[in-house]
Amino acid sequence: MHKNIIWNAAFSEVDITPDFQTELIGCYRPDSRSQGVLHRLSAQVLLFENNNDFYCLTAIDSLGLTVSLSNKLRSAIAEKLNTQLSHIMLNFSHTHSAPAPLSPLNGERYFCFLTEQIMKCVETAKQKLCPFKLSWSLTDTQIGENRRDGCSVVDRRLGALKLEKLNGIPIAVVLRITAHANILMSCNNQISGDYFVPAREKLGRYFKCPVMLIQGAAGNIKPAGTDKILGGSVDDLEKITDILLDSAKKLKFDPDEVKKLFMYSIEFDYYSDVPDKTESESIAAKAKQLFDIDGTQWLNECRSLREREVSQQHQKGEVQFLYINEGCICGVADELFCEISIDVMEKTESPFMFFNGYTNGCTGYLPHAEEWEKGGYETLYSYLQYYMFHGHVMPFRKDTAKRLITLVSDEWKKNF
Repeated sequence: MHKNIIWNAAFSEVDITPDFQTELIGCYRPDSRSQGVLHRLSAQVLLFENNNDFYCLTAIDSLGLTVSLSNKLRSAIAEKLNTQLSHIMLNFSHTHSAPAPLSPLNGERYFCFLTEQIMKCVETAKQKLCPFKLSWSLTDTQIGENRRDGCSVVDRRLGALKLEKLNGIPIAVVLRITAHANILMSCNNQISGDYFVPAREKLGRYFKCPVMLIQGAAGNIKPAGTDKILGGSVDDLEKITDILLDSAKKLKFDPDEVKKLFMYSIEFDYYSDVPDKTESESIAAKAKQLFDIDGTQWLNECRSLREREVSQQHQKGEVQFLYINEGCICGVADELFCEISIDVMEKTESPFMFFNGYTNGCTGYLPHAEEWEKGGYETLYSYLQYYMFHGHVMPFRKDTAKRLITLVSDEWKKNF
């Protein structure tokens, strides 16, 4: 990068906790209406600027908006910064105790509030921009376990990006982690950011600056030591946080100037098949037997698609890249299985290539081919509950992960 290019950065954080009742999303609750606040929710903005050209990374305590709502929020940020949509990246913590933005119980009200707060956060960050240095670091952590039967693969990378002013004062530390934020499940009716909240607090005290947590490819990764269905307790929040803190203490930073920094998106085609009558009825029956899922509405949607002679569903997806020196934060709107991110790391031969899910939306689980064949809740039965949010009634086709891995790896090679 040319020496006369001066990059500025700033961090800002805002409270996004509603002061009104909402519906909690993320798991079955006999009564899903929120009953107070256990942990206040946050949205964090990391803003980069050069010659009035902006890139914005935003981390949000949320299960994940739909792609449509995510793009509405991104468009508002892009307009405020006078930049393009592909320069705005959202990453969701995927907490299972957050407000449901599509709920009839104040869902639209909450999304409007969320947008207003994040707009304020972006403006605050703009006012704080200053020249900076940065450093990547990497270690491993034991916060996650594979929750799929017969699987033990986990992406244990704890990736870290530290930004500091030219005088050495820290601006923020970004940590990329991989573990579902679902310790608090159906036993909890209070709003919470799950383990992300106490983790940010403890890590912030250790690093003596704000900490932004970015969720990785955690579709099949649960917090260590918790039940894969029932979750855990408030005590488990502290256990996971302490493990993460101990891991972070192994990180070492060596600040350097900005040599590469840019963000862009490319399109990706997703395909899924619509099941015939016999197959759909069999899937619904097994979902009821195994997970007590009522598939009536899903069956009606499948029938409606067949009546309109729709045999496959096609979605235009987005793969977004944020390159910073030798590292890259890359994301899609899917709940990626960790093996996909590991495959990308191995193909690019770079441990600093972080391929994440929960980016700019949440469109359902995306397994690699081996787990796709096994079926199960993540790869199949979850769609009976959430198809209306994801926009498709069946999982994406078996070859989807392989095609994504190839695309992301090829993009990396173009830029290094």
